[in-house]
Amino acid sequence: MQLKRTLFAGGLASMLLLAACNGDSTEEAGTEEEKPAEETTGEETSEDGLSYSGVNGDYSFTNFTPVEVPATDAEGNDTTIQAVAAEFEYTNTSERTSTPSEAFSLDLAIRQVSEDGEAPTENYTMDLEDEGEFAEGKAASAELVEPGESATAVVAYGPLDPELATHLQARENPIEETESMDHEIELELAPAEEE
Repeated sequence: MQLKRTLFAGGLASMLLLAACNGDSTEEAGTEEEKPAEETTGEETSEDGLSYSGVNGDYSFTNFTPVEVPATDAEGNDTTIQAVAAEFEYTNTSERTSTPSEAFSLDLAIRQVSEDGEAPTENYTMDLEDEGEFAEGKAASAELVEPGESATAVVAYGPLDPELATHLQARENPIEETESMDHEIELELAPAEEE
């Protein structure tokens, strides 16, 4: 039991050290090409390209589109929720086979940000329509990609509150040093319905 506590304390100390060093090392590790991409708006994203290199792969985003996804409310009624569909080219840079959706969720997160903090969203990719604009990207998001191979995929995250800013953020990895990213996604969401 004592060994477990010691290992846990050591791991926690390592995470804190990496988190403390992350701000300094990010500035040194970033290149001039990467920094403007983080400051792009939704329109510039498709033209200039927003990219990110994570532990599980490289991501080159082409579009962020507001979508409505079927859902069920607390009373069991059919309804829809607002979400964002993120289209990207995924290249598996890891040493293991993975799906674009899995790799995305390990390296990145779509969150809503307010003065009170960050609100996580859920993965609604499989709730996108099987026929339609995102059908191919939805299918590709669940297919295995071998190391060194690439795929074009779509992931969808929600529910989104139209009153809050939506951000694409890099997840911190306590084991490996990763790039930081906090990109605000410009979306035109429908106003919330009054109850």
